[in-house]
Amino acid sequence: MSKVTIWPDIYREQGHWLPCVTLAKSLKDAGYTVEFMGIPDTQSIVTPYKATFKTILSDIYPTGYSSENKLQPLDQRWKPAHLLPITRGALDSVFTGAGATNLLVSGYFTALETLLIKYKYGTPFVIVTTYLRHPNDLPSLHAKTKLLYMPKALSRAIIDAVVPAAQKGMSIDDFVKPLDLQPEIIPCAKEFDFTDKDWKHRPNVKYVEPMIVRATLDGTPLPPDPTNIPPGKKLIFGTSGSMVQDYEFRARQFFLNLIAMMQTQGMDAYYLVLAVGDKLDAQLRVELGVDKTNLFPPNVAWYPWVSQLDVMSTADVVFMHGGLATIKESIWEQVPIVIVPHGKDQMDNALRIRRTGVGVVSEITELAPLDLRRLLTEATTSTWVRRNLAKMQALFATADNKPAAQKDSVLTIKTVVMP
Repeated sequence: MSKVTIWPDIYREQGHWLPCVTLAKSLKDAGYTVEFMGIPDTQSIVTPYKATFKTILSDIYPTGYSSENKLQPLDQRWKPAHLLPITRGALDSVFTGAGATNLLVSGYFTALETLLIKYKYGTPFVIVTTYLRHPNDLPSLHAKTKLLYMPKALSRAIIDAVVPAAQKGMSIDDFVKPLDLQPEIIPCAKEFDFTDKDWKHRPNVKYVEPMIVRATLDGTPLPPDPTNIPPGKKLIFGTSGSMVQDYEFRARQFFLNLIAMMQTQGMDAYYLVLAVGDKLDAQLRVELGVDKTNLFPPNVAWYPWVSQLDVMSTADVVFMHGGLATIKESIWEQVPIVIVPHGKDQMDNALRIRRTGVGVVSEITELAPLDLRRLLTEATTSTWVRRNLAKMQALFATADNKPAAQKDSVLTIKTVVMP
């Protein structure tokens, strides 16, 4: 039986990890042995789903790193501190010995790390890209950018440490080529992506099932979501995703604007649930006097993190930043979308939402309460939006409801490692 190790991201980014939980379930049901690996802070994302987890790099990224961020330089999202340790054998326990993995399923954002594993251990890999990248934004380019960013002596040492002795001095371009040769899977229906003639991926890139519905790997029930939504209320869900710290000020203002909207006349019938992230949760609790003076309205609640699928199942509308994972979950539950892009790929996703008609798009981020009320009305009353949501959900369901062994992701992985 083949063993597959899944490594979606170095850091605690739920939007990259959670789709891979669904992939792990499909692989397990198809007969593979599946294990996640990651730094300590990422374990709690997958353990509720009864997934096996191998802790790595804990001496570099100890428990609490995701919120403390103590490595220099501060606030830089990606750091090279783990690369030389990988070349020196920090992952030997995963990729050598009797229990070595047969295949690495690695996230787009761990492309460089995957490359080091490929050269050092010869382990085949498949890339899973959990966002809709531009066809020219190849995994090799992502790895190359990181190598060029760091001091030349460091990138040279990293490359020379893993390539065969006769190939020391290899150029960065030659070093990253293997990343464009192995399969890459994108967990989303192709119909949601752009269809322009110049938006064409290489033949080894395949759109697969959206990987939305999650279940425990051992078949036991998932714990209930802790949110407490009053009965009889129309539910509004607001989120800026798992990478909220990358645009903290904008996300913070977005949440405050939504809270202000709930204080306007006529909003008593609605209840707002916000998922704000750990850092903003702490800030807002102080600023708005939660547990003390309670300066926020009674029809608002927020949490550091929620089970979005559980919340979406009863939501009337979702106000979001525009991350792909949240968009897919909204489509799956046919919840009208209001997208207020914060940055990164969210601008392109706003265009995708407009093109497919599954929601409404705000052109501005500084929204007054009445602006948000207008968007709320537009999204929830549009029969066109609901019709398009139903059409896109049907496409998602057709792919996601296939038997495990027939899913496109599993069939792609089968081409790399024999079952």
